[in-house]
Amino acid sequence: MFAVAARHGSYSAAAAELCVTQAAVSQQIRNLEASLGCRLFVRRGAGMALTHEGRELLPFVEQGLAQLERGLSRLTQPAAGPLQLSVLPSLAARWLMPRLWRFAETHPHLELRLHPSQQLADFAGGEVDLAIRYGEGNYTGLHSEWLMSDTAFPVCAPALAARLQRVEDLISLPLVAGPEYAGVSWANWLALSGNEEILPHCRQLTVDDGNLGLEMVLAGQGVALSRSVLVADLLREGRLCRPFATELTPHHRYYLVWRPDSPRLNDIAMVRDWLKQEAL
Repeated sequence: MFAVAARHGSYSAAAAELCVTQAAVSQQIRNLEASLGCRLFVRRGAGMALTHEGRELLPFVEQGLAQLERGLSRLTQPAAGPLQLSVLPSLAARWLMPRLWRFAETHPHLELRLHPSQQLADFAGGEVDLAIRYGEGNYTGLHSEWLMSDTAFPVCAPALAARLQRVEDLISLPLVAGPEYAGVSWANWLALSGNEEILPHCRQLTVDDGNLGLEMVLAGQGVALSRSVLVADLLREGRLCRPFATELTPHHRYYLVWRPDSPRLNDIAMVRDWLKQEAL
């Protein structure tokens, strides 16, 4: 009653909104004032005005009521269903999927549904709740948080490592790469290593999907210029080798992106925290 009376500046208007008598509103306010030991309202003309103490109390009451309303709405709303997560296919296959079982174990009440796609997620159409994007972090109308960075360097199957004693030895093997993006290309890597003159003599094979390129390299069909995030597990397992130390730093990084007005902010925060922990 206190918040309603404060909003209207009138006990009678508050009574009308709450469908009680004016006397009931007045009695409840007097009881509250008695328990607090201070006046909350003073009469001003035909209405009631907040005292200094009343103005101090009002924001906290309004915040408490808003929080209560949010909590009640979560209890009364139907289950929201799986959280829709958009992610690049290569990142889904090489980084996210091998870790997803840990999320299922620690958050059994929340199901994640992946949408592997090269296309930007359609937040406006409500197709996804959260996305992992590779870019500069500026997305109009959306909230974004940095997730992780990566580097790019050549990788090959262990059986080919002995044939790559020098960068010049790359001439003898197919060079696998995706379309140049964020500064990642064989031309830029060779320039960084000081061997750009060998590029015209190299055989390059461009694939649209970084995961497909890695499958070719795992089968011993060439050397890939790949991202550290995608090959970290393969290097650790010994399925790939890194023949040269030189590495590129891409212009872009991985970001978590979502609508700031999403109705599933609590679930998004839960997934965000888990993804950031996995990215450490």
